[in-house]
Amino acid sequence: MSQQERSRRTRERVLDAAAQEFSRRGYADAAVQSVAARTGMTKGALYGHFASKEKLADSLVAEGARIWARMLEDSARAGATPLGTLRALTVGLADALREDDRLRAAVRLEGDGLLAGTGEGSLLRDVHGSLVSVVRRAQDAGDVTAEHSAGTIAQLLLSVVFGAQSAAVLAGEEVVGTWLERAWELVLAMVGDTRVRV
Repeated sequence: MSQQERSRRTRERVLDAAAQEFSRRGYADAAVQSVAARTGMTKGALYGHFASKEKLADSLVAEGARIWARMLEDSARAGATPLGTLRALTVGLADALREDDRLRAAVRLEGDGLLAGTGEGSLLRDVHGSLVSVVRRAQDAGDVTAEHSAGTIAQLLLSVVFGAQSAAVLAGEEVVGTWLERAWELVLAMVGDTRVRV
């Protein structure tokens, strides 16, 4: 195995360990020493891959943005109706947040930064902006009411997505999919044409 490949694999291990640390503890309480311990590295060796805790967090947020970009590309390739795309993105995002440590860490890091007034929240703003765009297309198609702004509807959908994370804790992992389906039907009843089904 080449040195470059070893370095790439080590970097991936560090990102996985950091994702677990940041998603559980948030930026302020996360410890680089704990990330290093999870990988079996020294703190100094870890700093050879990431110069600081901030650079490590920035890399995870960038990874979260790549994950979201892939979700958007996949939904565009699927060729679904705007309403079908909206459902796929919201349910897919909820599933990814439950299953993907890196995305969960990226969202937690951005949320912590926004609450502390120190972050831009570019990933969260991009997710919201993308959903607003799809809601507008669904409104243009007549599948979603134009009575409410696309921004308000997108915010409602994101509230359901982030609420799904709490539902997983309260209801247990095995019923979250069912909970999401019911939540989607309720949201559709509130903002959509009830004759329209995805």
